[in-house]
Amino acid sequence: MLEKYKTEILPNPRVELIHASYDDEEADALKWARQARFPWPTVLYRDWEAVGLEKYGAFAGDIYLVDSAGQLIAKNEKEAFAKISSLK
Repeated sequence: MLEKYKTEILPNPRVELIHASYDDEEADALKWARQARFPWPTVLYRDWEAVGLEKYGAFAGDIYLVDSAGQLIAKNEKEAFAKISSLK
């Protein structure tokens, strides 16, 4: 995932990536994200509702592509990265 982030998302100003963590404890979520070397922001499970993530029914490891209006564009990695590639 990190390589795809570097080649497909980072150079594309139209796309942002977030890590939606199932952890409730910030220290646990950030520790895991740092070990995985995630350079993108992490949103804790307890904050999902506040930022609108709960409506997608995501589970750990899922990849979703959502537009700036909150519309679900893709619900798996292959579709998401195909769409991201077309946004360049």
